[in-house]
Amino acid sequence: MARRNFDIKGIAKERIMELFKEAEKQFDKHSERSKQYVKISLRLAAKSGIRMPKEIRRSYCRNCKSYLVSGKNSKIRTRKGKLVVSCLVCGSHRRMILKPKV
Repeated sequence: MARRNFDIKGIAKERIMELFKEAEKQFDKHSERSKQYVKISLRLAAKSGIRMPKEIRRSYCRNCKSYLVSGKNSKIRTRKGKLVVSCLVCGSHRRMILKPKV
């Protein structure tokens, strides 16, 4: 049973990565299709119990689920030691702490 569960999680993780690659490819021509790919991958991760990798978690808006591309539908700013990512589709903001380089 544990082996089967491991196989399912591996397959689901591969599928999630493929969906995000497709969302990136389709963004310029079909932004709604890329939004659907993000929604499908989030649903797949929830059903299979997978935690999304950090680079994927930061590449979509948590509010409207649109795929974020810097300069096209999002803007990135730094303020007071934080990275602020603003979605230009829905207007939501996400703040992430920047670690100082030592």
